[in-house]
Amino acid sequence: MTESLNARVRQVLEGVGDNQVDFARRIGMTADKLSKSLNGARRFTSLELALIAEQGNTTVDWLLHGTEPRQATAMAARTRGRGVAAPDDSKAAALRYAESIDALAGVGHRLELPRLPSLPDTSDLIAQGSQLAEDASAMIGRSPRGVTVRGLAEQWEEVFGLIAAATDLPDGLDGLSWDTGDFRLVLVGRTDVWTRQRFTLAHELGHILAGDALDRPLTEHVAPSADQDRAEIRANAFAAELLMPHKELVHSAGDAGRLDKDALLSLSWEYQVSPSAMATRLRTLGIINDEQRRSWSAATTRMAAVHAGDTGRHMRYAQQAGDGWYSARLAQLAISAYARGDISIRLVATVTGLDSERLLDLFHPGPEAHEGTSPPDAPATTPAELAFFP
Repeated sequence: MTESLNARVRQVLEGVGDNQVDFARRIGMTADKLSKSLNGARRFTSLELALIAEQGNTTVDWLLHGTEPRQATAMAARTRGRGVAAPDDSKAAALRYAESIDALAGVGHRLELPRLPSLPDTSDLIAQGSQLAEDASAMIGRSPRGVTVRGLAEQWEEVFGLIAAATDLPDGLDGLSWDTGDFRLVLVGRTDVWTRQRFTLAHELGHILAGDALDRPLTEHVAPSADQDRAEIRANAFAAELLMPHKELVHSAGDAGRLDKDALLSLSWEYQVSPSAMATRLRTLGIINDEQRRSWSAATTRMAAVHAGDTGRHMRYAQQAGDGWYSARLAQLAISAYARGDISIRLVATVTGLDSERLLDLFHPGPEAHEGTSPPDAPATTPAELAFFP
């Protein structure tokens, strides 16, 4: 295997176009060490392999075993309209995360995947999605009310073993999900419509739990239509039940007394969903009639914020959703790998979207922070990983 490994490293070197001296400098090695490693007199370290893979835009797995870089063959994507996001564009967004996950796995830092709830045994898609959401809620053990979209993502990462992030996606794409068997990925697009981002996050979790993201790539549409895909119907039912649990909502609606537009705005703000989503949910549960749903659906989240006297929080939520946020779970994995000396700070920067120099300042405050990119001998003692923000 050593001969094959060295041959693939040479392929990377040739592809980059550097001589050995320049390439060694690029990955933080001496030319002598690189030469010895290529000639079989010295073994590459895990960190060196990760850096070489990074320079060659490939994976450590390919360097070690010749395995082709991962292809996004099982992905469910959620879009706003037909034909607005090419499948390859969607794959590219997912593959960026897959490469980081592969690089970490290649140096011994693999994601743990907890067992997921079973898909309910019923042919009714709405009942199936709703029951799956109840089972998921039981595993989560807390209500989603009052939790920001990023807070929900962090909870669900921990409970379901997700990697969840809000990032740039192709125009028209709200979110995507991908379960490879090695990791479970959910991406939502950056947008200042934070209630939409919140619903999309729940919708994509529904795809993961239902096993939809193990199938062929599929494109879905937010707007309801007569030709909705079966998986889309179930995922929407899942998201509605997860974010607006029927038992809680019936109780909240009862406490609200007479249901009018003001009550709708209050419930919308309490559950942090759009008024149109709340009106649809209330109609589905038989709490309001269809005429009320139609007349109230034009209300906006901003109107709900004004009604609640909390426009400042509305603006903060919109900014966070628009700025995006990285996966806390993937960041923690990368930070652990960096602290152990298995990867460079550059992979942590890739995972978090933060500048390498800024990360070095967080880990190693002081003038020595910029002297090099080598990780410390011992884990950082400062709570740097908690200081990150997108």
